Amino acid sequence: MIEDCKSAKNPKAYRTKHQAEYQLHDSLKKELQDLGVTKIPSSNKIQKRIENLESEQTATVREKQELQKKQKTLDVIRQNFTALLYAPEISSDLLPAKREPISVTRDK
Repeated sequence: MIEDCKSAKNPKAYRTKHQAEYQLHDSLKKELQDLGVTKIPSSNKIQKRIENLESEQTATVREKQELQKKQKTLDVIRQNFTALLYAPEISSDLLPAKREPISVTRDK
């Protein structure tokens, strides 16, 4: 808006026509100065920062999902281990058959 005023044929008429926008701009500028903001980055820099933050967020969400999958796997392993550890007795038909050791000799 301010840049358009500079290129307008009649800057005074332009400013009068857009007085509400100028007042809004001035009050916003004052509020930002009160907050200690002296320089506002360009819209291109802001947009680039937004895009970087969005891609970082996407990567973080993806990493979180992978970690949640690993956590589920570890929970299942822990549950299985706990069940085996505290099982009073495992049924013999679930265990593999005991085998006699096999001695291997070589023929000369």
